[in-house]
Amino acid sequence: MTNRRSKVSDYEVLAEMLCELTRQCGIKEDFFARSFSLSPTEVRLLKLFAFSDIYTVKEIREKLKITPGRVTHIISTLEEKKLIRRLKDTTDRRSIKISLTPGASPFIRNLRRNYSRLHKDILKSISKEEMKKIYFSLGVLNDVFRKWI
Repeated sequence: MTNRRSKVSDYEVLAEMLCELTRQCGIKEDFFARSFSLSPTEVRLLKLFAFSDIYTVKEIREKLKITPGRVTHIISTLEEKKLIRRLKDTTDRRSIKISLTPGASPFIRNLRRNYSRLHKDILKSISKEEMKKIYFSLGVLNDVFRKWI
């Protein structure tokens, strides 16, 4: 009986490992989002505000890689939860800007703190040397995929 590994290319093995990592990350994101009564995409949208105070709907759509209808639905849901608000763009009446509500700050701080805590807990068994290898490998993979896209 031949070893299955010998029939499968290294590329296929790596691709399957990436798919499995993606599935595991999806499970983690679902778990985390549910703990805040949010969807994973709502969490991803809220995490954008760590980098900027305001986004246009178009920028959100492009950053999250979601359809216009989906972004509108998510914005409406987060608006109902009083976490974000729509602002008219004074320079372009067709454009809508999105920002956090003043009352969202404590929620966002809690979200970020718990997100950080979750990852620290998941990665606590990783040595510093292994962590360096992971950083390097993920950097290479991100570069490869950016060039491919």
